[in-house]
Parts: sequence; C-alpha cells; structure tokens
Amino acid sequence: NVEKSVENVETTVEEKPSPSQSLHPLTIDAIEEAFRFRAQNVTTSPLRLLDSNMEWFEVQYSIMKFADRFLEKYTKGSKKKNEEPTWTEEELQTIGGRIVGVLVRLDDLEWEWKHRVSTSTLGQPESPDMIPYNQWKSILGLHPDNVEQRCTKTLDMALLEEKDFARARAERMLALFLLCVEGPAMKASGNRSPDDSEVDFIQDSTQLNLMMPKVKE
Repeated sequence: NVEKSVENVETTVEEKPSPSQSLHPLTIDAIEEAFRFRAQNVTTSPLRLLDSNMEWFEVQYSIMKFADRFLEKYTKGSKKKNEEPTWTEEELQTIGGRIVGVLVRLDDLEWEWKHRVSTSTLGQPESPDMIPYNQWKSILGLHPDNVEQRCTKTLDMALLEEKDFARARAERMLALFLLCVEGPAMKASGNRSPDDSEVDFIQDSTQLNLMMPKVKE
C-alpha cells in the first residue's frame, strides 16, 4: 500500500524536540576516559586486541560494558545529588550508542584522521595552512612525528598524561564518527538522532571540511 508507506516515512522523519542540552560533552568525556583506560591495557577488560589469543568479540563486550558502566556512574551521581534526570531515555541510548560506535571503530577512525590530516594542507610543511607539529596534539588531537604508527606505548602515555591531547582527540574521533558513520546511516534509513548528528563542538572549518564523508567515485 503506497499511501501507508508514505505515512510510515512521514512518521519516521517527523520533527523531534531538540535536547535540552548538548549530548556531546558527556559522550566526549566517555571517549576521553576510554583512551586512558585503553592505554592501561587491562587484560580483563580490553578495549583493544592485546595479543593473538584474544578474540574481537571480547573487545566488543568490554566496550559495551565500559559504556554501560560510564552511563551508570553518571546517572547514579545525578541521583545522589537529587538532581532531575538531565536526558531522556532515548538521549541516553544515543549517547551510549555513540560511545560504543566510536570505540569499536577507534583504530579505523584514528588511522583515517591521521591520514586525512597528513595528506592535507594542514600537514604539508610548504603549505601556509600547515599546523606546527608542536601544536598537533592540542589542535588536531594527533601525536606528531609518526608516533601514531610506530610507538603505541608513547601514544598511550601521552593520552594518559596530557588531558588536552586526550580531549582534542576524543572530540575529533566523535566528529568523524558523526559525520561519516552515524549521519549517513541515519539519512539512509530515514531516521533521525535527537540532535541530528550535528557537530557543533569543532569550530575550525578546515578541519570540519576534512572530516566530511568522501565522495565515492
């Protein structure tokens, strides 16, 4: 029935009220915390493959448990302070889904962002747009000098010890996920997230353009 199909689509894409506050800060907090936890390489709750004997489903399970614990800690903290619930159940599910979505794709997102920056004007020494290497951590969320590929331990230590670096990196991983994964998936399915997958926490237009989905040739 064509009329019913149209009705279903209209119902799917109907206007939703915007969240009372941004979902992003809490999501970024979680990703930032995950960087520090992952850097400790805890074998009982791995957020990455630690050896050849480990299966990917173990990592996926740990990631989901991490997201659950993080949100549980947040909601319990709100209850202890007798605060009203900040977000609806749907919004909390969206935050949880984004935490998991970023963390299960973290290796790919990290590689993709490093590759895009390195091959853009931001990473070319002869370009006027080039970001000085000593500012890569705070501005781009990347470790300079090919440390990303060569020395995971050095990268982990930097993320453990340098909050600004971890924060900038978490923001960029979330932005890349929203623009290249969640946003297109929502559009293709005719659904909408509570905040329309909008990236409003990165102001640099050059970086935002660099994060946009690549056009398939």
